[in-house]
Amino acid sequence: MALTIDREHTALLAMDFENDIVHENGAFKDIGFAQQVKQNDVLGKTARLLDAARGAGVKVIYVSVKFRPGYPERPQNAGMFQAVAGANALLEGAWGSTIHEAVTPKDGEPVVSKRGISAFTASDLAALLTTGGITTLLLTGVATNFVVEGTAREAADRGYNVVIVGDCCASASQEIQDSALSTTLPFLTTISNSEEVTAALK
Repeated sequence: MALTIDREHTALLAMDFENDIVHENGAFKDIGFAQQVKQNDVLGKTARLLDAARGAGVKVIYVSVKFRPGYPERPQNAGMFQAVAGANALLEGAWGSTIHEAVTPKDGEPVVSKRGISAFTASDLAALLTTGGITTLLLTGVATNFVVEGTAREAADRGYNVVIVGDCCASASQEIQDSALSTTLPFLTTISNSEEVTAALK
């Protein structure tokens, strides 16, 4: 069955496309995210999807994970956040926490700052969605098994219809990417791709 999208009540979330995560010179360049992003043209596909969403009148919201100097809001219970601090990465105001130039926000598009995995964590995303009358979320971002999955799970619990645009996401390897999109997420969301979503926006 063809994908259908209620444009008026849909938002496209572009999540964690920050230089430290997706740029080949970012703090996490050796983890694999940037290589997978480049290999699968994730930035190019996402840029084209963003343009299609804007043209269709769909609300675009950016989500950015960042921390104050000293990482006072960093969760203390997870090794990943310890690694962020150890790499001096994702600091507010720094190049590394800037959204990659290939998918930069347009004037007036909100950029939500979060302090954890899910886009809802310590952010005002829920308020933006409620005020905007949003009921469906199109998810893009890096990494699929972190921000995309975390946001999808929480959004499903909150009652949103969730569509994951798989080729506008990436993980540290293709194996991790494929696993993330084929295990739990199909039971909570609709797994799609940029071509199908763009067609549904026309």
